[in-house]
Amino acid sequence: MLPTSVIVRLSSLVGRLRRIARQGWERISAIVDPGWQSLRGYVYRRPVRSLASRILLLQVSWAITVYLMVSVGLWWGTAHIIEQSLQRQALGWLTKADELGTPLYATADHTEVQTHLEYLGNIPEILSVHYFDAGGHELVHQYWREGAEGRGVPWLSEEEMAQLRANDSTEKPILFMKDGDAATFRVSAPLWIKSLRSDGLLDFSMDMAAPEVVQTIGFITMRLDYGRFNAEFVKNALRVSAAIALLLVLFMLLGRLVIRWALQPLASLEAPLVRLANGETDVQVESSGDREIAQIGRALNTTISALRERDETLRRMASQDPLTGLSNRGYFDEALQDELAAIERQGGSSALLFIDLDRFKQINDSYGHAAGDRLLVQVAELLRGRMRECDLIARFGGDEFTVLVRGVTHHGATEIAASLIHLMQEFQFHEAGEIVRIYFSIGVALIDDPTCSAHQILLHADAAASEAKRRGRNRFHVYEQDALVLGGEPGWRKRLQDCLDVDCLLLNFQPVIDLVSGSITSHEVLVRLPDGKGGVMAPGAFLADAERYGLVGEIDRQVVRKTLQVMAAAETDTVFSINLSQQTLEDDSFTPFVIQQLQHYGVAPQRLMFEVAEQVLNRHFERVRVQLDALAACGVAVVIDDFGAGFASLGYLKRCAASCIKIDGQMLAALKNDKLDQIAVRAIAETAAARGIRTVAKFAPDRQTLQLLGKLGIDCAQGNLISPPEAAVGIAAELREAWLKKA
Repeated sequence: MLPTSVIVRLSSLVGRLRRIARQGWERISAIVDPGWQSLRGYVYRRPVRSLASRILLLQVSWAITVYLMVSVGLWWGTAHIIEQSLQRQALGWLTKADELGTPLYATADHTEVQTHLEYLGNIPEILSVHYFDAGGHELVHQYWREGAEGRGVPWLSEEEMAQLRANDSTEKPILFMKDGDAATFRVSAPLWIKSLRSDGLLDFSMDMAAPEVVQTIGFITMRLDYGRFNAEFVKNALRVSAAIALLLVLFMLLGRLVIRWALQPLASLEAPLVRLANGETDVQVESSGDREIAQIGRALNTTISALRERDETLRRMASQDPLTGLSNRGYFDEALQDELAAIERQGGSSALLFIDLDRFKQINDSYGHAAGDRLLVQVAELLRGRMRECDLIARFGGDEFTVLVRGVTHHGATEIAASLIHLMQEFQFHEAGEIVRIYFSIGVALIDDPTCSAHQILLHADAAASEAKRRGRNRFHVYEQDALVLGGEPGWRKRLQDCLDVDCLLLNFQPVIDLVSGSITSHEVLVRLPDGKGGVMAPGAFLADAERYGLVGEIDRQVVRKTLQVMAAAETDTVFSINLSQQTLEDDSFTPFVIQQLQHYGVAPQRLMFEVAEQVLNRHFERVRVQLDALAACGVAVVIDDFGAGFASLGYLKRCAASCIKIDGQMLAALKNDKLDQIAVRAIAETAAARGIRTVAKFAPDRQTLQLLGKLGIDCAQGNLISPPEAAVGIAAELREAWLKKA
């Protein structure tokens, strides 16, 4: 068990430390709280913006933590040391007062003792000294420092006297007690006199337990004031704390500089990374400095280079034809719209040349598609060499090219077209040791009317090119409303309109046969126009002009009406297919018209098919897709005509609701001798069969090709070899039967 004096001293020490800690914490809080609240507001309201800021914040937090720990340790340790020192001093003063005050209990004259006690006045910490009798209830003598008399006599309690009377050891018990005021405390001890035992004088023995007799004659209490020490301690502690805080601030500032210096190579990556995140690829990252940063820089530069190459490739793919390197159709359409906007703002005129290669089909048929590709590349180079840098040349699709000639009049456009015709007349295409002559058919449309759309201008140029082909090819034709420039017929539009008004269109029918059974599966409806001389005109002679004049839609409607009349009168459920123009496919009222006519004539929609050329799908797929889906929804079948002429033919089988495809005749011209064409036809047949789509081969040149088509998986065939178009369904069927007998 610990001695009572030790317990008392520990209790006093704990109380002292609590007071010091509370005072220190109040002062620290007054200093730290405003900064801490600001720091919390910064953390919770403003995000850390960079790695350097995050590290600096951690540094500040750690520095404050260290500062608080050091300050608390300093205050507690210093207070403990001072407490121990003061207690040792108090014991010394108490011992001296004990020696000086013992005579008080032997004599009634206290004058001399009071004189001796006056020296205590030189010790400012001693407020008073009180001597009590052995009972602790009477005051024997007291000493007061000047000005301290009003504090009252510190009488001892019974419990305190019991602790001081303990005489179980040779060590005098000492009590340290609080005195109410935080800056004062009391020290109390008993006054002892010692004497030898009477028998100890004669029979002294080392084994004797207590050779001396200890007697308590009174008690002494000393009241001490350590306010001066506390004030000095607090002042010095604040100085030390301020010095430590200053050192920590200097450390943080130096650490901030060191951190920024250390992170400078990493921070230098921020600007290029921000530009890269904003989509810029024209960025170069410094790949020097620390090894890790250099590795990051090299990796970023490699990534940026790959992104630049990817973007450049995507730009080329989006705007260039992969074969010739010319602009593609999408880019050309945008440029044409921009040119129209510029002419609307600034005035002036430009021209659009629509160029179609003559005899390109024969090149593909005779020498293969690779030769056709080489021809297209050479023609592209010829056009580049002839046109100006400000002009835009594009491959519009297949063997068609378009040229946007900027800043030219009607005369300048015709001169350029004539020079291109002359340039092509001098061109020689060398293939398989042979020299082949290739010519141009050019349609010219002047761009001087801002109210005309880009689509209309393309139609004008396309119609002019068709007219040039009709007039014998190797020439150009300039589009002008209601007039033909090169020897045309000024009344051609009126003539077409009159034919429609009197309903004089003629229908021809060509059967489609099943290659396995030889039965007729359907008839294609072909339109003819009387020539006024007892003969008829083929579609190529008037449909382009009808489209140019906006009459082709009415022609399609009359063909539908006449076909349904034939179907209603027929005794069989033969299926008929009708070709539709682009204008009709873009007419939202056409589908309701078809439904109304089917109901009027009582014809099942499953007996009617509509054919759309793949070239129309290739150019205007999104515009005509809605119409095709609407027709398919009402039960009418959709057929893709001239399939295989484009570059992405198989893709339309997934995107278009077609139930049948008709393979372009160009692919069949040399089919029996061309392995590549056979592979292509087989691929088309297998893909179509997988999607439940029937295949029809058009214009097979001979019986061997027809037999080969059956082996390649083609379902049906159509063409003049089987039966040419005839004015009556029965005649066409008879010709088909005659052909089968010959076979």
